[in-house]
Amino acid sequence: MRGFLFLSRVTFICNLFFVICLLLRHTHFKIPTAFNELVIIVGWILSVILNFIFVVGIIVIKRKNFPVPKWLVVVNSSFLIFQIIYRLLFTF
Repeated sequence: MRGFLFLSRVTFICNLFFVICLLLRHTHFKIPTAFNELVIIVGWILSVILNFIFVVGIIVIKRKNFPVPKWLVVVNSSFLIFQIIYRLLFTF
């Protein structure tokens, strides 16, 4: 269960990188190339994968003594829904 708590925190950090990716896509910031590549990989790719694993894990576990705070579950699930909608509307 501690691993699932760690996964939820890493997923939240990846979601923050997704927000940074959105900002980078719609604005022009001068940032180093290496940091830009890291943000793109973590924000566009890893955040969607970890969100999907996290939400599937929530559905499978369904316990009352859930080690993850409720706000973190809501935020990560909301980010997954937003990411799916954003990908469907703006990348095709």
